[in-house]
Amino acid sequence: MTVREALAEGTGLIACRRPDTPYLDACLLLAQAMGTQRSRLLAMLPDPVPLVALEDYRTTVLRRASGESVAYILGWREFHGYRFAVDSRVLAPRPETELLVDTILAKLPPPRRADDPRGPVRCHDGFTGSGCVGISLALERPDAEVSLSDVSDDALAVCRANALSLTGRQMEIGQGRILSAAKGVFDAISANPPYVGRSLTDDIAASGSLEPRLALDGGEAGLDLYPALAMEAFGLLGPGGCLAVEIGDEQGAAVREIFAQAGFSDIQVLGDLAGQDRVVLGVKCGPAADS
Repeated sequence: MTVREALAEGTGLIACRRPDTPYLDACLLLAQAMGTQRSRLLAMLPDPVPLVALEDYRTTVLRRASGESVAYILGWREFHGYRFAVDSRVLAPRPETELLVDTILAKLPPPRRADDPRGPVRCHDGFTGSGCVGISLALERPDAEVSLSDVSDDALAVCRANALSLTGRQMEIGQGRILSAAKGVFDAISANPPYVGRSLTDDIAASGSLEPRLALDGGEAGLDLYPALAMEAFGLLGPGGCLAVEIGDEQGAAVREIFAQAGFSDIQVLGDLAGQDRVVLGVKCGPAADS
């Protein structure tokens, strides 16, 4: 069987159950089975697929058709230019979450001198999961002290492995509910809390998804954790510090109000590349951190 024929077979099988991106999924799975890159695979369409690779590929195609995500099958997902290890202990990073990283990077104050009495720029990433947001911030701003936290032991095991693999060092990573593990005063806090409504979470689980329910279920309307998150963040931020959170595409107005009630000002609801509400940003009243 040639690469072209294998891709057609896999695409057809996946499309019957997972119609969103069946050809892309098949390409990624076959490239991994053959030990090559997807871009190179497309130049190999007339070539035969080795028998062992074909068997591995067919196994992964069936896993994908049954509902398992491509990221879990591959064991990794690209995010903000970095490759993060993922499995069913964490959500696979989504491209739209990159807006959360970019929002924090744009709001962080510039690097501080070593003799600055305020110390280095400090950032905390709550609900960190795989660590994709916090670790990306640390890689993009190596001058900053970035800490991470999550309530799940399983998620933190994945996060610690990613931190060591991508940064080459142990990062400050703690376990706690909401922001209870965050210690000190911060210039910025990021968070991607569970924001899927309970009935949709049930539907996702029923579809065969292996994503951890703890990272999805945000209560009846998906908003249960935002009030405490906003209040705790406000208490941890220094004057002029900011909180940025990811939201569902119909939650902008509600989360904006939650931020206002917690005391934030200059509140913005930011849209992703698809034009959907994706991030809410708020600033703690007071002079900017480096004014």
